[in-house]
Amino acid sequence: MDFTSLLANFISDEKWIAFINGAIKITIILLIGLLVYWIAKKWLYKLVFKLTRKTSTNWDDLMFTKKFFHRLGLLIAPITVLAALSTIQWEHIDIVLKFARVWITLASVMMISVVFEGANRIYESYPIARDKPIKVVIQLITIFLWCAALIFTISIFSNKDVSVLLGFLTGFVAVLMLIFQDSILGFVASIQLNSNNMVRVGDWIVMPSRNVDGDVIEINLTTVKVQNWDKTITTIPTHKLVSESFTNWRGMEESKGRRIKRSLNIDICTIHYLSEEETNRLRSSALLGKYMETKLKELDEYNANRPTHIDKRRMTNIGTFREYLESWIASNPDINQEMTHMVRQLQPSATGVPLEIYCFSARQAWVDYERVQSDIFDHIFAVLDIFGLKAFQYSSTVIEK
Repeated sequence: MDFTSLLANFISDEKWIAFINGAIKITIILLIGLLVYWIAKKWLYKLVFKLTRKTSTNWDDLMFTKKFFHRLGLLIAPITVLAALSTIQWEHIDIVLKFARVWITLASVMMISVVFEGANRIYESYPIARDKPIKVVIQLITIFLWCAALIFTISIFSNKDVSVLLGFLTGFVAVLMLIFQDSILGFVASIQLNSNNMVRVGDWIVMPSRNVDGDVIEINLTTVKVQNWDKTITTIPTHKLVSESFTNWRGMEESKGRRIKRSLNIDICTIHYLSEEETNRLRSSALLGKYMETKLKELDEYNANRPTHIDKRRMTNIGTFREYLESWIASNPDINQEMTHMVRQLQPSATGVPLEIYCFSARQAWVDYERVQSDIFDHIFAVLDIFGLKAFQYSSTVIEK
């Protein structure tokens, strides 16, 4: 469309006529570019969305999201605009062409980055992503692309060759390293974390220095996100997982048991030798019967030539109780019998004799684990009286004093 003859009827200055004529053409081209963007964002997205829903695979659903077509429209629009602008003869066209080239450069990086994001989503849909995430690598490549886009943008506006600009930028390497310090440290830390298999998405980690206790939900170039058990999310710098200590519970989750290590204090005043009546009562226990028969026979042989009462060996209620707990744990289906389990005495103190239960629950889930642990000690507290024992606790009179 030639607007020159129309403008000549209103404006006599040829320069103004040429300027306004060019501006109108450029405006029309920009509107066409806006229309192309809108078509790619709205209609192309709806068309491809319907097609991907009919496929049996899910990779296309993960790749072709609404964001993908938004970025695609941002790339197609400036290419259309640049192609149309190259046909216009206008003294100020160079400035507009520069902006169009910058637009294409930035839109290209945005398009590539969204393709990488889609590829990462597809990769994360496979089990291998749990052990070998690639998000850190993608973020590093994206940063490199944005730096390259910045250099190209400067080159376009300054009319300088890219190689010349790179020569100037060598003097700013130290400044760039300072700006991207966290990214560089995070990248190095990510390599160490992955190569040594220290942490991965889904691991339960505990880091007291950062008040972290929960599952890792994301690992990226600069940060690691952890969802704590109270549902709060803590963000940790990636390099801190290398420079500071933390506990990873993955080993427990991959094993066949979860450790139970808890003790109760026995009142020393309740410890005594078993009387004949107590011995006969405890011998009827299915868990203690065989042990007591063997032990009593052993004691009779030992005491045969020891007439003095003080030299004789006798069964104690705490020793028999400890053996009973060993047998009870060994027959408990909720305890992993392939892993270490024992009942042992610890150093006595002013609060009695600690009797520690050490075993591994066959149920690892938190709620189930706590239930198994509670069931064990419910039984222990209830059965103490049968052995003539009592758990130590401060009396109310002592507390009041």
